[in-house]
Amino acid sequence: MQPAEAYGALDFRLEAKAIPRRWRLNRIAMIEAILVPWVLFVVVAWLLTSSIHYNHTWGTWGLVGACLLLPMGLWLRVIQQREDPRDLSHYEPNWFQFLAVVCLIAWVAGLAFGLYNWFSIMEPYYENATLALISNVNTRSSRGGQFIDVAALEFTASTDVNESLTMAYKDGHSYCVAPIVTAGPPNAAPPAFYEFWAVGVDCCSPFDPKVFMCGEPNDDEARGGFRWTDASQIPKFRKAIQQAQEEYKIRGGENLIFLHWTGDPLAKITARSQQGWANFRLAVAVYLALSIVLMLLEVGHQKYS
Repeated sequence: MQPAEAYGALDFRLEAKAIPRRWRLNRIAMIEAILVPWVLFVVVAWLLTSSIHYNHTWGTWGLVGACLLLPMGLWLRVIQQREDPRDLSHYEPNWFQFLAVVCLIAWVAGLAFGLYNWFSIMEPYYENATLALISNVNTRSSRGGQFIDVAALEFTASTDVNESLTMAYKDGHSYCVAPIVTAGPPNAAPPAFYEFWAVGVDCCSPFDPKVFMCGEPNDDEARGGFRWTDASQIPKFRKAIQQAQEEYKIRGGENLIFLHWTGDPLAKITARSQQGWANFRLAVAVYLALSIVLMLLEVGHQKYS
């Protein structure tokens, strides 16, 4: 019989006590938890918003995909920590998992915002900005063939939409057209051809009293227009012009120009760019605030869990 097992003997063997987990404020990890996902969001959103996306589409998507390697690498590290029982993450608060989650959220958020800003604002802006803008166009002395590669036209002050020649082709929607005409001298004959047309969808009435409300018809300063970019609708506008030729006994010409009627096209192109970058700056500021909030929530979770 061992001495420690004798009756009345004292057992001096100490039981191993579990080491309590001590919560410590890791300031470096907190800063990383704010800045790393925020920078990732900024980079992805900027790539999809900038002219790089327009000029180098596939290269841009390659860089966006490369940004995904950061959250994927962090998740790989989290998996390695879980499989290693000796890793300190089992005894102390682990910021890697939180960082992996918020970085993945940041990548998805940057992708979503960047695509929204691109398709709604920046892509139309870059398409217009890369083409020419011609001013002081007179429809009586100009022909449509002169402006094939033009993004926007600005007409002379005496030019307006001739609402009395409004026509619409009905195909589920009303595809509206009305000729853009520069006024001639008193008692001048009507133009021989009508090659410049203001167009729109569901914005006119070809019946008396004729109404054309496409674009900005009530703007007294409207003397220009952007080229209509939806190619799928052009054939329907052509059919509407064919109907107008038959109804009003006019000739449409060979090189038809379809425009969204508006005022000061150059100013609107510039304003579109400014709006897109203003959206970007706002999104950057909002996501920084969101990163701070998420970090504070994680600090609370680690402290009280």
